[in-house]
Amino acid sequence: MDTIHVGILGLGFMGMTHAKNLLKLKHVDIKGVCGLTLEEAEEFSQTHTHGKAKAFADFDYMLEDVNMDVLFICLPPFAHHGQLEAAARKGIHIFAEKPIALQLDQAKAMVDTVNASGVLSCVGYHMRQGVAVEKLKAMIDDGRAGIPTLFDGRFACHSLHTPWWIDREKSGGQILEQAIHLYDLAMYFMGEAEWVTGVMGNLCHTHVANYTVEDTSTAIIKFESGAIGNIAASNCAVPWEWQSIFTVICEHVTVHFKDANNAEFIYTNGEETTREWVLDNRDMYYQEVETFIHAVKEGKQNGLCGIHDGYRSLQLVDAVVKSAEKSSEKVTLKN
Repeated sequence: MDTIHVGILGLGFMGMTHAKNLLKLKHVDIKGVCGLTLEEAEEFSQTHTHGKAKAFADFDYMLEDVNMDVLFICLPPFAHHGQLEAAARKGIHIFAEKPIALQLDQAKAMVDTVNASGVLSCVGYHMRQGVAVEKLKAMIDDGRAGIPTLFDGRFACHSLHTPWWIDREKSGGQILEQAIHLYDLAMYFMGEAEWVTGVMGNLCHTHVANYTVEDTSTAIIKFESGAIGNIAASNCAVPWEWQSIFTVICEHVTVHFKDANNAEFIYTNGEETTREWVLDNRDMYYQEVETFIHAVKEGKQNGLCGIHDGYRSLQLVDAVVKSAEKSSEKVTLKN
């Protein structure tokens, strides 16, 4: 496959981010863009492709009119209405932002359609692309890290974001729409979850009209391996600062992540404790796009964070929310 023809559905921040990164790659051509209005799509096309990409306000029209190899789906959670399935059935490879759906049955239908169609898929968990994350994952996989025992994570910010984000019916809440990155990493390192218990509440935003999502939450996760995780999230922290920090403790190494690229590795399997800093500024959004496009060119899934991973992470956070809604009742996950 010489040139990869791309369509982009959803022209907000993530659509813009992926467009910019796609344009940095050789032999990639953005053929169509679809937004809420034709004016929005035309402006997006003019800004990012000098008007070369055809503009649409109706996805069905774009799917019928544009010859695409790949579709980037950059929609908010509530706006998924079968677009992924329709594209996959036409043999179009899928890149989808997280979360892939609001409901598990809808997400499972996506998984089934992708599997049946045989297309490649990637879900936008960009933190997996961090240099420090990659290093620890390799150490766990080849045994150097020893037994993974604990994932301790915190996501903190303070923002009203967009009107749809503060509406649980549209975003699913902070756990599902933001902290899901940490829940995904917890399973990436620790394996499948067995059960969870969660607590959440709205403490700082009761005065904000139409604010129906949680702004404070925490969860305990028991993994099938016996490892344990705890993840907390807050939308009551420092205004306009987004913090995603976590510590992973394994039998032979403890790693304190400042972020996915930067971490202190503390090795504890020798006679003396030794320390190493991994410091990098890799653009994780670019890395995930480049990795996906390379996989499409090769025609191989190549270890991508695929649609099934998107379903599993959604299943985990859905269980956390259900537990919190039932006053911390433990929820067992069914594989």
